[in-house]
Parts: sequence; structure tokens; C-alpha cells
Amino acid sequence: MYKGSNLVPLREIAEALGAKLTFNSDAGAIRVSKDKYKMTLTIGSKTVYYNGKKDTISTAPVVMEGVTYVPAQVFARGLGAGIVYNANTETLKLTIK
Repeated sequence: MYKGSNLVPLREIAEALGAKLTFNSDAGAIRVSKDKYKMTLTIGSKTVYYNGKKDTISTAPVVMEGVTYVPAQVFARGLGAGIVYNANTETLKLTIK
């Protein structure tokens, strides 16, 4: 949890789900794509683009100890994934539809 959002490590989750990830270090921009889904985020910005359409998210992507984290729900929406939270085990399950 970070500022009220469940964050997930972007690169690890993207690779596990077979998504392609590119990073523009000069701009801090991250592009994630899988099949017909594309998502563009910027470190420290609450603006995200889903398939080119602009949206505002509750928590900006953040880098902690060299790892980029994004809100789980943002990642799921951006790649058309399903997300389920189990309060008993405090776990998130992401699945590609």
C-alpha cells in the first residue's frame, strides 16, 4: 500500500503477463502494450493514456529502490486484465482476459 493504493512492480508484472515495456528515461515515460491494449504513464504524473485516451489516476507511478510501482487497478485496466483482491489473504490476482 502506498498513499491508499495497492501498488505492483510494473516490469515484473508486465513481463509475467507477456506485455512489452519500453522506458524513455529522459521523459520518465513508460509504455506498456499487449495485443490491442496500450498504456502510457509518466513517473510522478497522475495522467495516464489508455489506448491514446487521457485519464487521471489516484496515485502516480513511483520509483522505490530502483523499482517502478504503479497502482494495480491502473495496470489491470491498461492491459484489459481482471483483478481480484482477497481481503482474507491480502493478495491480488491479475489475469489477462
